[in-house]
Amino acid sequence: MRLVLLAAFAAGAIVIAVAGYSGYWFIAAGEIGDRIDEWAEKQRAEGLEIESTGTEVAGFPTRFEVTLREPRIHDTRNGWRWAAQSLRAEASAWDFSEVTVFPDRRNSVQVLVEGGEWRDIETAFAGGQLVVRLDDERQFKEIWLDLQGLEVAGIWPEGLARVGSLQANGVALEDEATGEEVLKTSIAVRDAVLPSDLAEGLGETLDFLDIDASVVGSIPSERGTNEAITAWRDAGGTLELTGFRVRWGPLGVETSGTIALDGAMRPIAALTADIIGYGDVIDALIMSNLIPLGDGFIAKVAFNMLAEKPEDGSAPVLRGVPVTAQDGTLTVATIKLAELPPLPLE
Repeated sequence: MRLVLLAAFAAGAIVIAVAGYSGYWFIAAGEIGDRIDEWAEKQRAEGLEIESTGTEVAGFPTRFEVTLREPRIHDTRNGWRWAAQSLRAEASAWDFSEVTVFPDRRNSVQVLVEGGEWRDIETAFAGGQLVVRLDDERQFKEIWLDLQGLEVAGIWPEGLARVGSLQANGVALEDEATGEEVLKTSIAVRDAVLPSDLAEGLGETLDFLDIDASVVGSIPSERGTNEAITAWRDAGGTLELTGFRVRWGPLGVETSGTIALDGAMRPIAALTADIIGYGDVIDALIMSNLIPLGDGFIAKVAFNMLAEKPEDGSAPVLRGVPVTAQDGTLTVATIKLAELPPLPLE
């Protein structure tokens, strides 16, 4: 008799727990749409218009899977729009500290360019996801992007850019010594094919691009892009480049150092680099009318004198040379190589 009573009690407890959890899940699922609407309304005050034609919630019992139908974003302050057929996000039913977003495989972006016209940019990819991690106060902590088989059209006048894989990571930290906000970032691009007219002389194939850097100083999110970056610069913000590696056709670069912006929004940089294929880069700069023919010839002669000549007959290497940017001029070793325009932020 006691066993029967215990079994009945246990069964009743399980039924109550299941019913209670089911109630929690469906109540929470019903509130998700309202929370999204509330969040979108707050963003509107910041110039960010977010809309969709409907919200669906699934995933019972272990997850919340939220799908937005025909989502659209219009940033009226910074001049861009984004639209897709759908956007899906997932989170554990009992832990909202990590959200995984699965964007639609085709996305349309419009960017406001000079003259008040909108430039259309179309993107497509074979697969990918975006993971966002939040701290205990629901503030951004880390973001991870992984895209495969990316295609982009519309950024350059002609041609389609293809990227085998793109991975990016960002982690928000606070410097223990200074108390400054730091955003550690990394970007890894593999097997990219670029439009032929993008960099004449370097070719269409970019084998890899790796960037590891820290953005030191906060960039105000409540301002437009130009104002936010200006405020970051005026507060002493810097980009600490701990690693930059690229192999683009004949060009190979490995560098590290510090980058900032001057009063005219031009880069200020103090870097150290290893460079191969510099001759082809100089030829590309000459063909693009970025440096005169005579200056290019002098730069080649000087670099050849400084470069190491490998015994196996491979391309000469500029090893550990200083690279600086000051007053709008890019200098490699002691050679002025190119003029640097202000960042196009307007």
